[in-house]
Formats: sequence, C-alpha cells, structure tokens
Amino acid sequence: MKHGHIRINTSADIALDQVRKAETFFERGRGLLGCKGLAAGQGMLIEPCNSIHTFFMKFSIDAVFLGKDHRVLAIHANMPPQRFVRVGKSVAVLELMAGQVEQLHLVKGDNVVWEPLV
Repeated sequence: MKHGHIRINTSADIALDQVRKAETFFERGRGLLGCKGLAAGQGMLIEPCNSIHTFFMKFSIDAVFLGKDHRVLAIHANMPPQRFVRVGKSVAVLELMAGQVEQLHLVKGDNVVWEPLV
C-alpha cells in the first residue's frame, strides 16, 4: 500500500498528511476493515472505486467520491456502520474520519490531489 498526503484545490498547505492509497484488488477489498478508527489528518484513497460499504466497521466515516479529474462529485458525511453507497461516475473514494469533511471545508467541485511520499 502506498502512503502520501492530500492537498485540496492545489493549495500549498497539506490538508491530510497520512493517507494510504489502496489500488490492488486485495487492498481495495479490505479498505478500512479491521481498523479501530481514523484520526484527524488520516485517510484512505481507494482507486479505482465507485462504491463503498461500512459493513463490519465499528466507526462512522466521511466518504468523498471523486471524478476522473479528481474533483469532488459527492460527499457522504458521517456515514455510519452497516451502510452502502455508490456514485456511478466516480473513479475514486477518499475515506476520512467522520467530521473531517466539515473541518476541511470540502465541497462539491473541489479538486483533491493525492501526492505520494518519496
């Protein structure tokens, strides 16, 4: 699994500094299952992906669905366990700690840029 950080709207400021990127079939399938939670500044970017679930999770998340240009298509804030959501035109999903979308002031149309750590 790759590690990196997220910038929003090409800001010079790093919005999230501990983001794991799930790209393989196994990484995408596992997602956050088995995690006890996320802290501020942490997240998981799942790509490719147009749907997620929170079955078997013990905490709520904010889910940010991204289009092929990595602009925000939809936001499902405070998504509790035992839910499923799909956004047909999305190509990636950024999963965050519940409440993080509001703290970051993320809105539909924002550009989300993942930068790998080197």
